Amino acid sequence: MIHSLQNWWALAGVELDYTDQPTTLLAPEIAPQPAASLAPASVTKPEPEELLVPVPSEPLPAEYADFIDWLANANDLIEAKWSKQRVAPRGDLEPEIMTISALPEKNHHGEVNLFNSDNQKLLDRMLAAIGCDSQKSYSATISQSVPFDGRIDEQHWTTLKTRIFHHIGLVRPKRVICFGDLAAKIIFGEDLMSARKNKQFINHGSCKTEAIVTFHPRILIERPLFKAEAWKDLQMLTRISAP
Repeated sequence: MIHSLQNWWALAGVELDYTDQPTTLLAPEIAPQPAASLAPASVTKPEPEELLVPVPSEPLPAEYADFIDWLANANDLIEAKWSKQRVAPRGDLEPEIMTISALPEKNHHGEVNLFNSDNQKLLDRMLAAIGCDSQKSYSATISQSVPFDGRIDEQHWTTLKTRIFHHIGLVRPKRVICFGDLAAKIIFGEDLMSARKNKQFINHGSCKTEAIVTFHPRILIERPLFKAEAWKDLQMLTRISAP
């Protein structure tokens, strides 16, 4: 009986997913027709893939004053097509700490600054907690202005990384604090949570500067529970000696 049922199912075509043409179970079988001889297909030579033209590197002035003037006024800067508002870095050269964020911040009036007032106050307290006077630190952003959608296309990351490394070389900080996920990806090629796991080092020219990645002050204000994690990050830096 089982063998008979299997034959019936096979005959009914139940084991098939689908059939291209409708058929009847009692229709006579049609002998397959020999395939018509086809003319050999003409061989076409594949067209070469379009080569991507590399974006030329930005001209980076070798002197600090010239570099800052270039950031403020150059028309060929990547950010020139995003906004006319640019934010200049500020602080002392050869500082104990250089802080780096990916983007400036906009306040409620649309004005752009390195940090808004609340975030700056928290940053001051963070630096004071590790023995650094914020007035003797240095702050910069990877981009000098804010894109329309607040994002930096990945095609610009390499150019911006080269620029910020050059910037670090001119400032010559003893330590670097990198704020936020986007800055971590551009500088270290890792997301925030991965980059936070270990102390980092930035190689620029013949120098190597220790660095850490942590949460942006804005995030710490929005989510105070992260402050304990940020404190752990700060403790990875070499202790700042008292003057």
